[in-house]
Amino acid sequence: MTGSVLVLRPKEVKPSRVKVGCYTLLAFVFLQPFMYGQARDADFMCRSVTLAGGLLLLIWSENDRKQRSEDMGLPSGMESTSSDRLQLCGRVLLTFLFFFQAVYSENGGMHRLWTAPSLFGLISFVVLAGLAGMVCAGFKTEWSALLLCGILFLSNLYMYPFWSIREGLRDFYRYYFFQTLSIIGGLMLLALHGPGGISLDKGMKKAI
Repeated sequence: MTGSVLVLRPKEVKPSRVKVGCYTLLAFVFLQPFMYGQARDADFMCRSVTLAGGLLLLIWSENDRKQRSEDMGLPSGMESTSSDRLQLCGRVLLTFLFFFQAVYSENGGMHRLWTAPSLFGLISFVVLAGLAGMVCAGFKTEWSALLLCGILFLSNLYMYPFWSIREGLRDFYRYYFFQTLSIIGGLMLLALHGPGGISLDKGMKKAI
């Protein structure tokens, strides 16, 4: 809760503690699978890694904001390289859940193509793997991130409608619903700021 408050508090409140909040949340995301005995649950672990990617992107955006508004006193090349690496790590981690769902999802993962082939399963695999690969490589990043946002939002409403679930499962569904919204937030952040310097989009712009 403390980390979330630090991230969400108004920017007018000085000094900014967004990065402190992000580090606090990263520590919680790291410990959470062990606290709840979910360290061997591949889906839960992929969700945790994806959340960590979103938090790294938030740290990167905060660094970028400060860099634009203040003179950091460092050579621009050194600063840019470090920032691009952080952004790349966040971008790659953010795609873990989508690659996992593309391969293992019960509703259309690649493994279902062998046990129960269907057109929906094939389309689900191609779309999820393709868009996640584009985000990971930094190719057409803004559009691919926004498309993943839309897909994730609709699947979230379909898979975790906690408002219509019986009391015994409501907390479980509510947790996954809001966790998925956090992942959508990371994708929106990526769409807003772009893929950074280490990406195909950036390489194509340099080539031009």
